[in-house]
Amino acid sequence: MRRTKTLLGILLTALMLSTNIHAQSFTASVNSTTVPQNEPFQVTFQFGGDDIQPVRNFRAPDFKNFQVLSGPNQSTSMQIINGAVSASLAYSFYLQAPGQGKFTIGQASIDYKGKTLRTQPISITVTKGQATQNGGRGQQQNQTSTSKAIGDNVFIRAIADKQKVLKGEQVTITYKLYTRMDIASPQISKLPTYQGFWAEELDANRTINFTTEVYNGKQYHVGVLKRAALFPTQTGELSVTPFELKIPVVVPKQRRRGDIFDEFFNDPFFNQGQTVEYNAKSNVLKIDVLPLPQENVPASFNGAVGNFTFKAEVDKNTVKVNEPVSLKLTVSGTGNISLLDFREPKLPSGFEKYDPKVNDEVNRSGSYISGQKTVEYLLVPRAEGQKEIPPVEFSYFNPSTRRYVTIASPSFKINVLKGDGTYAQNGSGFNKEDVKLLGEDIRYIKTNTGSLSKNGSYTAASPWFWMAVILPAFLLVGAVVLKKRNEKLEGNVQLMRYTRAEKMARNRLKEAHRSMEMNRQKEFYSDISLALFGYLEDKLHISKASFTLDYAIERLKENRVPEELIGQVKQAAEKCEFVRFAPMNDGAGAMKEMYDQAVKIIVDLEKNKVTRKN
Repeated sequence: MRRTKTLLGILLTALMLSTNIHAQSFTASVNSTTVPQNEPFQVTFQFGGDDIQPVRNFRAPDFKNFQVLSGPNQSTSMQIINGAVSASLAYSFYLQAPGQGKFTIGQASIDYKGKTLRTQPISITVTKGQATQNGGRGQQQNQTSTSKAIGDNVFIRAIADKQKVLKGEQVTITYKLYTRMDIASPQISKLPTYQGFWAEELDANRTINFTTEVYNGKQYHVGVLKRAALFPTQTGELSVTPFELKIPVVVPKQRRRGDIFDEFFNDPFFNQGQTVEYNAKSNVLKIDVLPLPQENVPASFNGAVGNFTFKAEVDKNTVKVNEPVSLKLTVSGTGNISLLDFREPKLPSGFEKYDPKVNDEVNRSGSYISGQKTVEYLLVPRAEGQKEIPPVEFSYFNPSTRRYVTIASPSFKINVLKGDGTYAQNGSGFNKEDVKLLGEDIRYIKTNTGSLSKNGSYTAASPWFWMAVILPAFLLVGAVVLKKRNEKLEGNVQLMRYTRAEKMARNRLKEAHRSMEMNRQKEFYSDISLALFGYLEDKLHISKASFTLDYAIERLKENRVPEELIGQVKQAAEKCEFVRFAPMNDGAGAMKEMYDQAVKIIVDLEKNKVTRKN
């Protein structure tokens, strides 16, 4: 009996030890808690448990008192002891402290099976660094020489296919990364801004593919980072700000003279090097934009620049009164399809025109923006007879031939027949909808007397009498106020955009939600970007041609929007752009998180009562 109890105790102890082995943990550690000033040291955040697959969303602390040289560098390990499997996932950083004193590395966190795990803060003491022969000046010169050596071998070039263009003419900007050193995955720190341009992103690969290219007599590995088609909306000298990347670069470790071990291990076989985070910045581009010729400008010219074809068509030539006719205008070709505009078609008397339906089909796969734009008008004739729609003209400027081109459609003859007794020629009478409602509106004659009063009796004191007198007056005043408000809103595009900003953002977010449900990652982030940028454009009254993220943030600051919310706007906007360069493994989860974040940002901006610019 005693032996049985002993065996049972051993089994229980083993079970408890096994449970402890498999319990998950998330800890932080450093290779030393006392480090010299400006000397690199390592901090590691490690998760341990029996399964590392559910680990999500690693969030590093704010290294506000340190400079990040490299990281996060991710590594995993697994071991099997007596059939029990354990695994670990580590995120390591190389830091250095520019100042002396006592500092704290804050908490890091991860998500694991619906729970959030956090590390404990770590205290670091930074002491005075070892003096060199020339003191701090020698160390500074060493850092400067290292930075210069990297800059000569790792850099970004912004290349424009044209330095001088006409207003509205496309100029294509290509950003290339040149390197002769070992680098890790670059991270975007700042995107370029295109003040004075309408920008269209040209389709590019989600990953950077490197080729070999000789530049200034040296051979480099070259990858295309980004391509954009710009259409200037202003004249004069316009600037394109730099494209900035944070690039982890592996640099050789400096050798110490007279150290036999360092000489031995400096052999390339041992790969003695350290990773340094280098901030690469492209050159500033200057584009000289000339105005379009002012001679022989067609009356129908509305700013289109490129090479286009144009056609107009109606769906029928014989209709009855009150039957709709579709007038469809289509422009195809190369140029800025999104900014094309049409002059309103002239219509004969007796036609009613509704707001057009506009559809853009933009092709961004080549070096030049192309596609087609369709504008469809719904016309309703209100009087019978032979009617003629005059020719519709479309004019554009061709930058290749340096001349204006006008294309005119033929005129359209419409034979409007008398309707089925629904409308007379002058538009009076009943329409078809009125006739259908007659059977529902006519009621039988009331047979009981109810509350009839004798003819000539005094009924002015009845509440129904006063209601019948006062209520129409109130309704009339309300209708006048509503009509004036609508007229003001329709006449003031700026006010209309401001008022409808939240509604338009809601519709665009619905499109994003559909893309998310269909797992179309690229379309989803494009829809989120349209929702967020469109909301800012409408709410702050910024035209598409002059919209930039930096300008929108500046306007938000003018509106005294909290810095935290502005930071969320910037983070969300840049993340939509970053996804092109860094494919996400957890696509569905990342899209859901991005969608919720975008909804929250727009709701918070509405609460902060962002105002338009007068």
